[in-house]
Amino acid sequence: MNSFVTTNGGDFFNDGRPFRFIGVNMYELAYVSPDIAGLMMKDAVSEGFSVIRFWAFEPADKEKLEHIFNLADEYKIKLIPVLADTWGYLQSYKIDDDWYKGGYKKKYISYITDITTSFKDRTEILLWELINEPSSDSFENIYNFTEDISGKIKSADPNHLISIGTIGGIGDRFGGGFSRFNADNFEKLYSLNSLDAVSIHDYSFNSTVFERLDILQRLKGNQKYSGLFKTLNKLIDYLPGLTDRFTLRNFNTTFDLPLTLRKIWKTYNSKNIEIAKRLSKPLYIGEIGFKKSLNDYRKIVLEAELKKYLEEGVAGILLWSFE
Repeated sequence: MNSFVTTNGGDFFNDGRPFRFIGVNMYELAYVSPDIAGLMMKDAVSEGFSVIRFWAFEPADKEKLEHIFNLADEYKIKLIPVLADTWGYLQSYKIDDDWYKGGYKKKYISYITDITTSFKDRTEILLWELINEPSSDSFENIYNFTEDISGKIKSADPNHLISIGTIGGIGDRFGGGFSRFNADNFEKLYSLNSLDAVSIHDYSFNSTVFERLDILQRLKGNQKYSGLFKTLNKLIDYLPGLTDRFTLRNFNTTFDLPLTLRKIWKTYNSKNIEIAKRLSKPLYIGEIGFKKSLNDYRKIVLEAELKKYLEEGVAGILLWSFE
């Protein structure tokens, strides 16, 4: 694992061999002390993870990043630094439609140019992610931003791959609310030659409309509405939850009921996988997670989901999260 990761025919390659991975998210890795970062990475390696995805938002400290890259070299693992965040977590600015339209030129460009130039020779980096979970009322703004920034990174750092931390499935809003159900824009975005790999996030298993609204309100800091949606979600998820436990206990599997958010999300995930194949670009799942309420059943669900995705040709999967 001492060379730069490349792509060929829809696969990642490292040291001349196909590179497929099970990895993990450690989003705060660059924002804790060097000693804690070292312990976190040691734990990840001991569990068998070969890739770590983490936040490297402005104002990430370059000395800390250097320390993380040195540890990755020692442990022979790869890293996915994410350069910005839609939600503003551990970041010095918020992102909105005006930011995509041109606001990113104020600080973001100089920051990512500095970071990618400084670490262009580090083989521990699997790829750079432009932004975590982008969302905008204008697909044109997202597209133009991605084309501009990915081109600038390619000029500053020709050694590393580039992707975006898109949610995929029905998670991305590139335009109005119903644009979540438009896979054409997803394909158009990833058709850019300066993007090397396709990203999706999968939280489909436990998803309901109220569960999604609960998370949205928590991200906005609206605890009152978050609590209301959380309660409503418990009510509507009670019977489906019982069904999952019954099928897991008796048949070691689950069934996706038609017209549920879970089924619809997975259907669109499959469309994203087919898009990646058409574009001959590797697809990786940047985040995948399952609720703690499943208890030990999570192990069965996780194994089944990972096996399914690997059989479908997914190049890598990163769990959310391991801290």
